[in-house]
Amino acid sequence: MKSKSAGFTILEVMLVVILISILAAIVIPRFVVSARQAKVQSCEMNRAIINKQIEAFYFVEATWPDTDLNIFKQSSLNPDMVASGDYDPDWYDQGNNAATTYTAAELYTLSARYFPDGIPTCPVDESSYTMGPSPLYRITGHREGAGTHVF
Repeated sequence: MKSKSAGFTILEVMLVVILISILAAIVIPRFVVSARQAKVQSCEMNRAIINKQIEAFYFVEATWPDTDLNIFKQSSLNPDMVASGDYDPDWYDQGNNAATTYTAAELYTLSARYFPDGIPTCPVDESSYTMGPSPLYRITGHREGAGTHVF
């Protein structure tokens, strides 16, 4: 008498593989779209935060920051880099007028007042935010539904 061996038939294994493939085909695209949508919404939040800090900078310093927002990027440097001179001591205000020259410590403190961890970059395309010229003084681009910000 022959004993029947326990195990799966090739048909059962193929059925399981097909079911897993169908589930993956449904779930993976939804996950990718959700992740993309979260990045776009995070970019929108970054824009709002930066715009508020630009306004705060204007009210405290009595001038607008430069359009590439370099003044805020200094705080992302650690104090050793600032002390070694790896910073921009001169910055220009919105009118392209030379603003105050700061020491490394002063510049670090000034930029850290607005963005202690450094100004954020866009989570969608990792680019830097830039400010529009007068009379806007707001972050340009990076709007939901425009360019790379479509989900």
